Amino acid sequence: MTRRTLTPDMARNAPFCMNMYQYLFNYSRIAGSCADTAVGFAPETNNHICVVRNGKFYIFETLHLPSKPSSVFSPREIMIQLERIKKMADDDKSSVPEIGILSTTHRDQAGKDRITLFEAHISNKAHMAKIETSMFVLCLDSSSPTTSEEFSRACWHGDGASRWFDKCFQLIVFANGRAGMNGEHSKMDATPTSRLCRFMIDEAQARNLPDFRNLNAEDLYECASALDKPQPLNFITSPALDLAIANAHVAFKETVDAHQMVPTEFKGYGKGLIKAFKMSPDAYVQMALQLAYYRKHGELVATYESAATRKYRHGRTETARSCSIESKAFCEAMDDPDMSLKARAAACRAAVARHAQYTAWAVDGQAVDRHLLGLRLIRKPEEEVPAMFQDPVFARTCRWRLSTSQISDDCFIAYGWGEVVPDGYGCAYMVKETELYFCVTSMGLGSREFGQHIAEALEDMRFTFEEVRKMEKAEAAEAALVAAAAAAEAARVAAEEREKALAAAANGANGDGDAMILPMIDTTSPGFFGSAGGVDLISRSPSPPSLSKPAPRTSLFFQKDDPVLRTALARNAMAIAQEKYWSGIDDIAFDDVTPGSPKAKTARPQLPTNNSTSISASSASLLSNNSSSSASTDKQQQQGSRTRSSSQLMNGRPRSDSGAKRTFMAILMGEDSVLGRLRSRRANSNLSNSSSSSNNNNNNNK
Repeated sequence: MTRRTLTPDMARNAPFCMNMYQYLFNYSRIAGSCADTAVGFAPETNNHICVVRNGKFYIFETLHLPSKPSSVFSPREIMIQLERIKKMADDDKSSVPEIGILSTTHRDQAGKDRITLFEAHISNKAHMAKIETSMFVLCLDSSSPTTSEEFSRACWHGDGASRWFDKCFQLIVFANGRAGMNGEHSKMDATPTSRLCRFMIDEAQARNLPDFRNLNAEDLYECASALDKPQPLNFITSPALDLAIANAHVAFKETVDAHQMVPTEFKGYGKGLIKAFKMSPDAYVQMALQLAYYRKHGELVATYESAATRKYRHGRTETARSCSIESKAFCEAMDDPDMSLKARAAACRAAVARHAQYTAWAVDGQAVDRHLLGLRLIRKPEEEVPAMFQDPVFARTCRWRLSTSQISDDCFIAYGWGEVVPDGYGCAYMVKETELYFCVTSMGLGSREFGQHIAEALEDMRFTFEEVRKMEKAEAAEAALVAAAAAAEAARVAAEEREKALAAAANGANGDGDAMILPMIDTTSPGFFGSAGGVDLISRSPSPPSLSKPAPRTSLFFQKDDPVLRTALARNAMAIAQEKYWSGIDDIAFDDVTPGSPKAKTARPQLPTNNSTSISASSASLLSNNSSSSASTDKQQQQGSRTRSSSQLMNGRPRSDSGAKRTFMAILMGEDSVLGRLRSRRANSNLSNSSSSSNNNNNNNK
């Protein structure tokens, strides 16, 4: 920290300003008559620790050589000094002024008591300077708190005499080995002290410190002889100082007795389940606090939650206001018997989303409270107070009757603070994976009852969301069944209509001499379009045919605008044609290259045949009647057409099936121009056959 090389705190990959870490060590708040002053002291020249036990204050140095930071005491040497202080305090039966209680009074009174302390004796000021310039205060308590409430109260205030609440922070170690921390909040928020606690725990575990209870007495004596004894701070009293201390004890007891502190450990669930509900854990807990307050007091009030603005230079906090129109609607819905569970869940989600949005604004510095506070503070005393700041509504919005904040670190088992207004609550909470922790403080408002309302609100919210989730799953399952039944029925109806349409189209095609009948397609084959039967295929059709509208003749037995069935029929038709109907394909096969196309510019070489003659597929049926076959062949060679030898024609199987593919695709796609060419070729073929038959008859007659 002194080298300013500490890794910065991060939030969502954004570094935080580390300015407030300078107030973590060697810092003290000094009470004044009108205002307090925050004073920091150089750590290079102030390396001592202040230790208090039984109301007595001691100090000891932590460096062997003050000018050499590397000469820091070892853990064993520090332990020896602490054992010395413990023995000195327990053996000293003399009455000493318990000056620690002076830091518990009202700040104006604390400023006056400070003057009284210095006036009692000249040495008191030097002793106080040792406390204020120390790195921190270590409290070695003789008490042993066991319950959560006892432990929380001991860390919160203790006996008042064995503390110095104006110090940056105090480490508190109890006789039973438990430990805690008390932090001064005016110049520093909880994040640095939380990180310090985590660092101390991790370092202690990593260093594997020895059990000092089993150290050899001779080793301790030899080590202790090389160390200077701790220095007691013997304050000198006076009648005025004794009176101030007595009054401080009375005020301290009255304040402690007036307060209720109730730690509430909720074991029902934690942030794991809240995230499963798909909500922000912090915003979810804030809505539980709103519901608890509403049920206890019948109204909602201005609620403070701390939002860090340390993404900006010297940033500290902004107010995330939890009370909103949405939170009010949620609280009313939860207690309205006419509201359904779904309506309650929806109201909660709306309130959680609203708070999460406002928190994001606050973190970005887009909230209102710090801005308004700045306007109030820059007003000069002689200036008139603006009308807005005199409005009773504005005063109500700034009176935090419910003050909240959270720290979520597994190193803490308790955490809290006092209320900020006499008729309000202080509610600290920690959100852990499987549990939630709350510490509620107030001045006689019923902190325990409020904690019970928090637990009930959390249980009611859990019940609401779990029941809604069950209903949504049941509804989704029912909807899936209904959809499946509807799909099956639609598939059945579509299959029947398809069969009727195919039958009607087939009947119409058989009666037309120009229609071409394709081979039947096996739609029950497992390889047919990835389904086991025609029902699945038909159910995929985006537009089943209508019986009132006959199928177009050019699409051959099925609707032209049915791409799924058309593609499947084309695939099967080509496969069947390639294997079983080569002779039929030969009669309708086209040339591979259309004249005039880019591919036609480069003529393909003719394959040699037995007769050194190539015959085009399109003129195969005219061999016996066309005496100019060689000229036709030369012309088609220039066009790049594919030819077959006479031996291949005799076998009835073309060398390439690309013509067949194009033919069937043209038929199935309903290309009228292609069908026209087919009809023209068929007519020419019939004419040639007729001429050939006539010539043969004439020859026979001759």
